[in-house]
Amino acid sequence: MSFNEDHDAVAHPNPMDRNRSIMWARYHIDSDDWILLAAKVTRCSDASGKSVPSIVSIAVTENTGKALMEAMIRTPEIVSNDEIAQHGVNQSIVFNAKPYVEVRETLLKLLAEKALMTWDSDFIQKTFNELDSLNGFAPVHWKGDSAIREFARFSGKIRNPGEGYMPQPLPSLGISAADECRSIIKLIKDMAGSSQVTDQVASGKPGWTAEFYKPRVNATDKLKGFFGIE
Repeated sequence: MSFNEDHDAVAHPNPMDRNRSIMWARYHIDSDDWILLAAKVTRCSDASGKSVPSIVSIAVTENTGKALMEAMIRTPEIVSNDEIAQHGVNQSIVFNAKPYVEVRETLLKLLAEKALMTWDSDFIQKTFNELDSLNGFAPVHWKGDSAIREFARFSGKIRNPGEGYMPQPLPSLGISAADECRSIIKLIKDMAGSSQVTDQVASGKPGWTAEFYKPRVNATDKLKGFFGIE
């Protein structure tokens, strides 16, 4: 299946790439060794006019969507009512924000034994580089997979030949960081449930697609569970 006509394999400029993204999604459905991290940042201008984070909330979930951690990080900036409204929270949540050192320590422990999935790993790296700098920590490399890249390859939108696939917006289930994690999970399920192109002329050599990827024994049951099939 495909989730709408925009993602129709017939319109894809390179169906083999689309097939590879589908298998990327199916591999992740078949795996339990990854968790998701999302960050939501609202910014303001400091006394020097530099743009800095004023409200930062993060969420970590299992690949089932179960929350492992949700926190708001305390920043040195005075938070305005407009920023609170923009972020979609209330004063009590901002008041109970946690020190970055505490959040960072918990987060590193959660990620010690699991692979990391994010929507945009570049944004996550930039966000935590900035928080590390503001709090006097050496930067950490937040190595992880980016769903945004695979969704771009799956969607197949190209602005100009030779420029690669255009990033597409995440179909969102809400505005919070936890909502972003759940949105990524749903997107991966939808991609995994899409049909591959099987015509060899259209799809080319399969590479590591279906012919070479052998899922675990319980993969079929897991797919059925994800898609609500008895």
